[in-house]
Amino acid sequence: MARRIKTITGSKENVRSKADELLKLINSTCPQAINIGIFADKIFFHSANASSDGALYAYGHVIVMVTSQIPHAMDILIAKLNRGCILTVPKFISYSEAAFQSKDAYFKAIGFQEEDGKLESADAYLGRLTRHMKLYGALIQTEVNGIQNLHGIEEGWKWLARFLNAIPANLYTVAALQAFIQVAGFALYRRYKNQFKKLLNIIYRDFLKNLREKEDTKVKQIVMSLEDYIQSNQFQKEPEGWRLKDSLQSNEFNASESNQSDHHQQYQNSSRGYNSGYQEQYNYNSGNRYTYRR
Repeated sequence: MARRIKTITGSKENVRSKADELLKLINSTCPQAINIGIFADKIFFHSANASSDGALYAYGHVIVMVTSQIPHAMDILIAKLNRGCILTVPKFISYSEAAFQSKDAYFKAIGFQEEDGKLESADAYLGRLTRHMKLYGALIQTEVNGIQNLHGIEEGWKWLARFLNAIPANLYTVAALQAFIQVAGFALYRRYKNQFKKLLNIIYRDFLKNLREKEDTKVKQIVMSLEDYIQSNQFQKEPEGWRLKDSLQSNEFNASESNQSDHHQQYQNSSRGYNSGYQEQYNYNSGNRYTYRR
């Protein structure tokens, strides 16, 4: 399954074939609940290493196609995103000495990963946070004709409203907001027009206000990027990679093949939470074909 996900690219033919292959794997001999968990884990992992926003738009199409046949898979994937990147909820955790025994405990709570007893760097965390927010932004605005996106543009609109109402501004939250807007802003503007522009004005006037005074170089860079996005009306321009290609052109979306076997993966720790409540079987007709609005 990892190899199929790793080689998702931005062409219509590719996303069709990958969706077909993944559905067959999920409905294979292993319990479907375990395969759904593997699917969610691999999407989450490989999206953090995506080479471009265009690749994440392609991920969104495959996710929508797969979950249209196996609706529980969307629930599991969103839950995985929410656990691994709490700002996709959106959720904010404040640090206090009473609540956390150490700063490291706090960093783990907000999503920092630990390896060999050492926490990852802030830059590594920011990189993963940004790509997971971009995946979420790509997912909510994906449209495939004849298929309902179970977590569509309305969910993205709700997320943005909740974020601006409840989440304070700091380095991590502004990075999450900038990543989401960069990927989903075009689709949100197409749907909500002036309402979306009003929210952008709130972001510019209120959310970014205190951050402009920060001396942190990373904060300044993100604030300047988001301000430029809003002031130059970049949300009115179709992002690169947003529209799937009719065919894959040479030297684009290069993806290395993995020799790892899809049917001999050891899946223990992360599968335990998926074993109950997801045993309903779905039949997939491989003759189905998808059409696109883009």
